[in-house]
Amino acid sequence: MYPLPSFGQGYKSCLIYLKFYPLYGLFAVACTVGVFYFVISARGGIILAGNQKQKMLNLLQILYEQTDENHPLSAPRIVELLRERGIECERKTIYRDIESLVGFGFEIMQSTSPQGYYLGDRLFELPELRMLADCIKSSEFITEKKTVELIGKLKKLTSRHLAEELDESDGILGRPKNRNERIYYSIDTLHTAIRSGKKVHFSYYRHVIRSGRVFFQKSHEFTVSPYALIWNDGKYYLVANYEKYDDFSHYRVDRMKQVNIVSEPVRPLGEVSRFSEGFDECDYVNSIFEMYAGSYVDYIDLKCAMSCIEHVVERFGQDICYNAPDDNYFTIRVKAVINDGLISWILAQRGGVSVLYPPELAERVQYTLMAMLEMMRAD
Repeated sequence: MYPLPSFGQGYKSCLIYLKFYPLYGLFAVACTVGVFYFVISARGGIILAGNQKQKMLNLLQILYEQTDENHPLSAPRIVELLRERGIECERKTIYRDIESLVGFGFEIMQSTSPQGYYLGDRLFELPELRMLADCIKSSEFITEKKTVELIGKLKKLTSRHLAEELDESDGILGRPKNRNERIYYSIDTLHTAIRSGKKVHFSYYRHVIRSGRVFFQKSHEFTVSPYALIWNDGKYYLVANYEKYDDFSHYRVDRMKQVNIVSEPVRPLGEVSRFSEGFDECDYVNSIFEMYAGSYVDYIDLKCAMSCIEHVVERFGQDICYNAPDDNYFTIRVKAVINDGLISWILAQRGGVSVLYPPELAERVQYTLMAMLEMMRAD
């Protein structure tokens, strides 16, 4: 006999124990040669076999796939659905089976109008599924094909009635989407390399224009020491060290192909960054803008117009020190990497942000403005 989870662990633990795949809808049962057993109660262990086992599994599947608060099923209708599956039973046995499932920890609710039963508690509520679906749709690195597949899997986490509200095709057309279907294998290989502390070799691709059309072609091959994968602004980036330099480089994962692990170990993190004890993803992401490489400084001081407060809080958060001597402007001090992304962000504030420190950042902002003016005059 397999060990049973305690009743207090609830039905979710039991689902994991019984390996319901995927997402409750497909029910797999541990089996031995010639005899199948299914454990229904954690208290004392009611063991069902043969037709009764099949009936309980199908009953649970029907409740999971076809019911919710607005779509309960009556006992007679459940009998009809079981009969369509080749399982004969009486209505009174449905009541007993539902009681057994409730005793096991499933939240099966009874509705009076309309009358019937439905599965109440689910792993994800519909608003949570909508949020996940929207994240998948807006992620540029996920291809259209994989977007449809993933949302299709999310739909199996709820009833078929509520799943209709998760249209996998709605909102996809017209969005910029990656076309590299091998990206998922690249991500898996990169995670494996990071965990094992090994370098990776890959081909890097860029877009080029030929005869008025855009093509995706190989530009370079790299062997790098990978340290982290970061999802930023809908794109996946590899944070790594290219052996010619002593700092980090960023590589778009959707532009990688032929990703392979090599036997050579990665360079020690302390040799190429300020992180000697381990890569701090939160600290790194907060200090860098738009995943451009650049030079790290201990801090920068910015003077900001009060009209820019929403943009500043959105970028730097609420936990830094905001010094507001009056109602017109405020100053902040933050850790940052001086790069093209930071300069672009400052310029995007349309004169609402000026650099107090360091002087090299102020000079780069001025240089960028002058270069833009020169290009406009040339046109």
